[in-house]
Amino acid sequence: QFLGESFLLSFLGVGLALPLLTLLLPYLNKLTNADISLAFFADYRVWLVLLGLVIATGFVSGIYPAFYLSAFQAIRVIKGNFTNRISAVGLRKSLVVFQFTLSIILITGIVIIYSQLNYIKNKDLGFDKAQKIIFNIYTDGANGSALIADLRRLPEVKAATKTNSQLGLPIIQDDKVFAAGGNMATGEDVFQMASDKDFARTAGFRILSGRDFRDFDSGRVLINETLAKRLRIDPAHAEGTKLYSEFNNHTKRTYEVVGVVKDFNFNSLHDAIKPFMLKYDPNSPSLCTFMASCSTGDYMAMLAKMEDIWHKDVPGVPFEYTFLDAAVQQQYETELTLANIINSFTGMAILISCLGLFGLAAFSAEQRSKEIGVRKVLGASIPGIVRLLSADFLKLVGIALLISVPVSWWAMHKWLDGFVYRVDLQWWMFALSGLLAIGIALVTVSFHTVRAASVNPVKSLRAE
Repeated sequence: QFLGESFLLSFLGVGLALPLLTLLLPYLNKLTNADISLAFFADYRVWLVLLGLVIATGFVSGIYPAFYLSAFQAIRVIKGNFTNRISAVGLRKSLVVFQFTLSIILITGIVIIYSQLNYIKNKDLGFDKAQKIIFNIYTDGANGSALIADLRRLPEVKAATKTNSQLGLPIIQDDKVFAAGGNMATGEDVFQMASDKDFARTAGFRILSGRDFRDFDSGRVLINETLAKRLRIDPAHAEGTKLYSEFNNHTKRTYEVVGVVKDFNFNSLHDAIKPFMLKYDPNSPSLCTFMASCSTGDYMAMLAKMEDIWHKDVPGVPFEYTFLDAAVQQQYETELTLANIINSFTGMAILISCLGLFGLAAFSAEQRSKEIGVRKVLGASIPGIVRLLSADFLKLVGIALLISVPVSWWAMHKWLDGFVYRVDLQWWMFALSGLLAIGIALVTVSFHTVRAASVNPVKSLRAE
C-alpha cells in the first residue's frame, strides 16, 4: 500500500511536469542558449527514461516509510505507546541538512560567479571598449578606403581605423620574432595584427614610450610590454630597435619598433597577456575590419548616417555592425549561461529545502505541543518558546553550513582556476551565503514556531 502511494505520487509528478515543460521550454532555451524542441518526445527512449525515473523515484522515496510504518506493533500503536525511533528522527534531520548543504553551496556559487563577472565587467583591459562600433566588409580595394574616409568625416566619429582582426575575438595570426643577436630558435611567438596609422588611437591604447604610427611608416611596429620584456628590450628605450623574422630559414623580414604600448587583454581574461605586435600596413588587402570611436547621444541617427555611407561605398554588402563592448562580453557567454543555470537551480534547491524544513517544523511543533503547554504554564514567554523551537532548526542549518563551506570553497577555487585574472575567495562570500540560509530557515519555521508558541496551553493539556 505504501509503495503504491509513492508510485502514484511519482506518476502524478510526471503528469504535472510534462505540461509545465511545454510552457517553460522557451525559458529553458533562453536560459541555456539552446534550441530544444518537443520533438525529442518522438523518441521512445525518452519515454523509457521517464518510466525508469518514475519507478526509481517511487521506490527510493517509498521503501523506507513502507518498511518503517509496517514494522510497528499494532497493539502498541493502538494503546498510544508510539515513540519516534532515533533512526527516523536522524533521517529527517539528515535530509534537511543535505538539502540546505546543497542550497548553501549553490548560493555561494552564485555569489562568487557574479563577483567574477562583475570583476570582468569593470576590469581595465588596456583599451577603451565603450562607444566603439565595428564593421566587417569582407572585401578590399577602393571601397574600403572610401568607407573609412567617409566615416572620419562624420561629426560623431572621433576616430576610425581599419585592421585585419577584431578586438574581442581571438587573434589567429602569429609568428616568431627575435632581436639582434638572436635567431628563430630563441625567438618569441608573437600575436600580430596589421592596421593603418589610427588603430592605437581609435582603440585607446596607452603608449608608454616612443610614438604612434605616422604616414610612410611602412615596416614599423608597435609592441606591447610583454614582448619587450621577453626580448630583454628596455621598454623606455625601445624606439628604433630592430626585430627580425625568418621564413623558410633564409628569407628575413625586418621590423622597426616605433613605440611600446601598455599591455592589454586582446584575449579573454581566461588567458595571460601574450607577446603582441601591431604592424603598420595600411595598403594590405586583408584590412577588412573597420572600427569607429564615437561620441553621440543619438545612436539611431548616427547609425542611419553610417548606413547611408555604407550603401554608397560598399553596395551589395549587407549593413551589419557590432559594438566592441558586446563583442568582449561574448567571450564570457559560457560563464553568463552558467550563472543563469545556477540561479535557477539555486531557486529550486531553496524551495525544496524550505519545504523539507517546513514539514519538519510542523511535525516538531505537533510532537512537542504538550511540552510547550507545560512551559507556558510554568511562565515561559512566547518569544522564549519561539527561540527554543527555532534553535533546533538553526543547528541543522549550522551543520549544513559547516559541511558546505569547504565543499563550495574547493569547487569555486577549481572554477576560478580557469581565469588568469580573477577575484580572490574572501570570507564574506561564505558568510553572506550562511546568513541568507539562516534567514531563509527562520522565515520558513517562523509560521509553525510562532503558531505553536501562541496556542492556549489548556488545549494541549486538558486531557492530561
